[in-house]
Amino acid sequence: MMGQHHLVIPLYQRCAAVSLFPKDLFISTLQMAFTLLLIAGLQVLNAEATRPCVSPLYAEYGQIAATFACSLPSSYYGIYWYKSPARNERSVVSIIDGVVMSGDDKFGISPSGSLIVRNITFEDEHLYRLIILRTRQQSETHDLRLTVYAYPGNPVPLIDVCGGQDFCFAERDRIPTLSCKIEGARPPVSLQWERQAVGSDPELVDSLPSTSFTDPLYSTFSHTNGSRVNGTRRLDLLTCVSSIYVPSSEHHQSSVLLENVLDSQCYQLTGNHERRHYLIGSDVALDCSQDSPQFVVWKKRTYGRKFEPIAFRAGGDLEEVGEGFEISSNGSLIIKSYGVTHEGEYICIDASLSSEGCQLHSTRALAVLPPAHQVPTIAECEKKLDCILTRPSSGVLSCYVEGVRPVLLLEWEQVNSTKPSITFSHHQYTTDNRGEVSDVRLTASYELTGGPDAGPIIVACVIKGPVMTGQQTTATIVINSPAHAELSSDMSCNDTPASSTIAWAIAAVTSATSLVLSLILVGLLIAVRNGGMYRRMDGRPTPL
Repeated sequence: MMGQHHLVIPLYQRCAAVSLFPKDLFISTLQMAFTLLLIAGLQVLNAEATRPCVSPLYAEYGQIAATFACSLPSSYYGIYWYKSPARNERSVVSIIDGVVMSGDDKFGISPSGSLIVRNITFEDEHLYRLIILRTRQQSETHDLRLTVYAYPGNPVPLIDVCGGQDFCFAERDRIPTLSCKIEGARPPVSLQWERQAVGSDPELVDSLPSTSFTDPLYSTFSHTNGSRVNGTRRLDLLTCVSSIYVPSSEHHQSSVLLENVLDSQCYQLTGNHERRHYLIGSDVALDCSQDSPQFVVWKKRTYGRKFEPIAFRAGGDLEEVGEGFEISSNGSLIIKSYGVTHEGEYICIDASLSSEGCQLHSTRALAVLPPAHQVPTIAECEKKLDCILTRPSSGVLSCYVEGVRPVLLLEWEQVNSTKPSITFSHHQYTTDNRGEVSDVRLTASYELTGGPDAGPIIVACVIKGPVMTGQQTTATIVINSPAHAELSSDMSCNDTPASSTIAWAIAAVTSATSLVLSLILVGLLIAVRNGGMYRRMDGRPTPL
């Protein structure tokens, strides 16, 4: 149509123009909402900052009384305390113009206006309302929480394989799962398993937590798969950590030292080791394969042929040892006052930052003999260390030891002779067990083979093992010649082998001299008798 003009606007410009208003509206709405949230947040912060009482108030179950810690205005018209924020709730205690009004002995009010709750039970746990009348027309309201908690009787987690101890040892192949627990708490306690290998920081272990509720208390459990915890390492430390956050944050823990027995080569060493002997009553130290390991476990083989733990240590704080044992600073096992009950095989499994190892020990006990009886006793010597015996060319000799452990071996030997001049046969051993110790006797037949002119023969009863080898008692035997027949039962005793030989020579000379003097005396008597009398012709003797 003539005279009319149409403004043609491209499509994209029209779309932009149409969408301009909604976009501005959206942005404005966001800005307003943010402003409102900020104002609300500031109001909340301001309310928290101006709240006159600490909330929540923590009170332990059974507590005689708990008081809200409040800082109320120094001047006010009235204070009202309610058991709940409900509108129809009646105040349990109040102060109106300086006059205290209370309708329940359960509650009281301090001179400053704080609420006192007596004889705390779990029913007391809820919100309480405080209304402060600064004047008759001006008031403020605050909602405060009372939280009742029950502290567990034992805040340290109980690990199922530890039997109530906070540190124990276990073998991985015996425990498919590990479990720890805290019972009788409110609110529930948090539990978590951690693992610490040698030279590493603790790391979390996959575990399955669970909580049970037995009104009004909670029990918390945490389970982990023990067979998956330990890989190729010989020893690992697993710790169950409990976290208690009410009334304050605190942590407790129990630990188990876990051995990877299935992959260990240590027990294949059985039999390939040196057996050692130790004196009863002494302190014995058995060494590990390395010095000062971080983890160390000592075991002893039992009558069932299985090694059982007797002492173990993890780090510098965790240690458990059986009675009569100690672990030294370098990991050695100290057996205090070694006795018969300590006999057996011991094994040390250790681990440090650089290596892992094991060491096997086999021990035997040896009874301590009194100093005067650390050598065998020759029965014919009447407990003298050395003696001279006059014996026929053949006969029997015996010697013995008393109160020994283990059973000792005895043997007769000729001493200090290049040419054997005596033989022993028909050895007979007799062992008399007396509780933990034994008496051992050796009886043997002997025969002198050197002839009548062989001279004195020195023989000894000697200990041949397995311990105290070389201890001996000597006896000097004199050949029974015709000149010595009358002396076959004589015996003289001395302190040393040299004095024994001298004594024998002196005895021989003395005996010969006595014999000669006796013969002379007899001759003189005969001569005197014949010279002092004569016979008469009638045959009767006539005196001089």
